Amino acid sequence: MKKFVIILTITVFGMYLIQSCDAQKEVIKNVPADKLEKTYTITETDTLTIKLVSNPTTGFKWYLTNKIKPKVIVEYNREFVKDDVTMDMVGAGGYDIWRFLPNKKGETYLHFVYKRENGKTDKEKFFKIISK
Repeated sequence: MKKFVIILTITVFGMYLIQSCDAQKEVIKNVPADKLEKTYTITETDTLTIKLVSNPTTGFKWYLTNKIKPKVIVEYNREFVKDDVTMDMVGAGGYDIWRFLPNKKGETYLHFVYKRENGKTDKEKFFKIISK
């Protein structure tokens, strides 16, 4: 009987841990309509590119805050590109460009925040991704 209780306890605890890990990968749900920037529908041959206005010389940069469901899309590249018009100007801004590849059919949300490291959020953007 004692052995059964120990095995049952370990099993229940293990299931709780697995569920907790899955919960961290969950997409953001119930994004308010006024905060949803755009919805993208992509297919297996598409590359999703999200271009966000940025100026790292101010100390601000874009962060992807939520964990993406890896089964739906995969981030494969992020870069900062200076604006063509102001490229030669000191302190000029540009764009943070994020690229994702579809991995599996499904839906996910991306939540980006524009902030200083360990600082208050200045802007936030939500994108809904539908992979077909």
